[in-house]
Amino acid sequence: MGKKVITGILLIFSLTAGCFVAAAQQIDSLPRVFLPDSLIRDTLRYEYTKIKNMAGKSAFTKELYKLFFVNPKKNRVNVMRTQNSEERFKAFAGDTIRNITIKVLPPYGTSVYDTTYSEQDLGWLRVAANKIHMKTAERVVRKQLTVKSGDRLVPFDLVQNEILLRRLAYIEDVSVWVTRVPGTEGEVDLTVICKDDFSWGMDVSSNFLNSARIGVQNKNFLKMGHQVDYRISYRGTKDRKWGNIVQYRINSILGSHFDLLAYYQNDYAAKQVFGTLERQFLTSSVKWAGGVTVSRVYRADNLPDVDFRHEEYCFNYHAQDIWAGRSFLLRNNRRYTRNLYLTGRFSNTIFNSRPDISADTNQFYYNRHGYYAALTFRRLSYYKANLIYDFGRTEDIPVGLSSAFILGYENSDFQNATYWGSQFRYSYFNRHTERYYAADVALGSYLYGGKFQRGVFKAGLHHISNLLSIGSYRFRFYNDVSYVTGIRRYEADYLYFQDSDILGFDSDTLRGKQKLSCSLSTTFFFPYIYKGFRMSFTNFIDFGVIVPENTSILKGKTYWGIGVAVNLRNDNIVFKNISLRLSFYPNAPADMRNFGASMSGNLQNGFYDYQVGKPQVILYD
Repeated sequence: MGKKVITGILLIFSLTAGCFVAAAQQIDSLPRVFLPDSLIRDTLRYEYTKIKNMAGKSAFTKELYKLFFVNPKKNRVNVMRTQNSEERFKAFAGDTIRNITIKVLPPYGTSVYDTTYSEQDLGWLRVAANKIHMKTAERVVRKQLTVKSGDRLVPFDLVQNEILLRRLAYIEDVSVWVTRVPGTEGEVDLTVICKDDFSWGMDVSSNFLNSARIGVQNKNFLKMGHQVDYRISYRGTKDRKWGNIVQYRINSILGSHFDLLAYYQNDYAAKQVFGTLERQFLTSSVKWAGGVTVSRVYRADNLPDVDFRHEEYCFNYHAQDIWAGRSFLLRNNRRYTRNLYLTGRFSNTIFNSRPDISADTNQFYYNRHGYYAALTFRRLSYYKANLIYDFGRTEDIPVGLSSAFILGYENSDFQNATYWGSQFRYSYFNRHTERYYAADVALGSYLYGGKFQRGVFKAGLHHISNLLSIGSYRFRFYNDVSYVTGIRRYEADYLYFQDSDILGFDSDTLRGKQKLSCSLSTTFFFPYIYKGFRMSFTNFIDFGVIVPENTSILKGKTYWGIGVAVNLRNDNIVFKNISLRLSFYPNAPADMRNFGASMSGNLQNGFYDYQVGKPQVILYD
């Protein structure tokens, strides 16, 4: 029997090798992704069929065939095999990068992992859309990269370059391929394959009653990678019903990795204009970062350090914000890349109009200057997966920890205070069970008059289950718990429920000094794709308690949110994501309805963002 097994295995492998060698001779020696999809698909389909037919001649080789091959299923949602993002690059660690080739694929009918991949889509509309699409120039992609020819290959740098490209508005997906240079020792070539996102985009949200927002985007203006975004909104319950938001973004000006953002807003929430020039710590190898922001706010309910809901007197101020930082790359520890960051910041807030102030009234309207420094330790790694939050593209799961200590000094009209803060975040992903766990805790406070004032304590726990199955349907469970409390806050400083506490809960009258919230939800991913549409179904139960200061959280009234949502995604249309949600709030406050319906084009993302930026106080929200 042992000889028979070995013979059968050798037969399968010899058939496979022979057929694919023949296919390779027919196709050419170019990388597979550069070839016309139809040529690859037709050739490999023919060879694949030969293997299947020959293996099916006996029951034994037929069973062996099933061990090595999976029959492709048309119009099914693909489930990516979870993997550590660095593993496919580790074999080339330390090699010298000779050349970097950029390949940009059209937005429809292609994949960065397999150009034979094809879903049932919109037919002739796909061809038309690809023709009117503004293709990203290869030089635009190249200037976003932090690696260049002549560098030593660092696996984690390539992972982070994939991620920073994937975060660009005009890029749908990215894959970096590494190949050894024939006849050389320790030299490699990189092929960066980018799939364009359709250059025009739209998003829409509404509660179907008295509010709506429509946004139009050009994500690749003049094929330069610039992003122009315009949004018009209507809020029937506010005095200022109509609103507009315009923003213009440029990533990596002249390849410097400085990003420019110009922003104008005039709606029910705020009237403001600001500009930001910033260079971030894009990868662990980037040593220097910093930025400057200049803003003029004519009315708003928030400040750079506080979100304050009120009705009497809106904030009217101008502000400047400057920061800079240095990163120190530490020796890797097992699977993690480790960094130490030292950052500093100066912020300035001066009011143009404000009510009367004193030592014990209207403290939020003090003119103030803030000086802050932070020391942050971070260890980080990534896993690739899908069907977590976004069921249409590759998802990068950050795992690791971040620990920050913040020290500051604030000089204001009536109070000069030092600031002390500490924040810790941890996340873990089990690649075998595919479960995700995360925890965070933060404590910060100002110190003046020998007492801690305006402090805040926050803690949270988060869990995502593994991908479970019922027949061909896949689903996950999501669980979140968070707690926030204030420490000697100003009398007029309150907490409110937000979407992260109870989804869709919107009340300005329900407030307190501490809150506890829990969220339980399940998302079912439907296995079929029809005309390019993927679908998932979510049900959720959220509940929370919010109480005044010096009141036990256990004595507070519990507020609930129960609902369902249908989520649609189609990469072939400008409305890529649509979520239709129905909610029920059993004991809603007087200023909100018991039932809610909404439509939104935004996707949720619950992963921690381990990006290190300017030092800031821990927000009371």
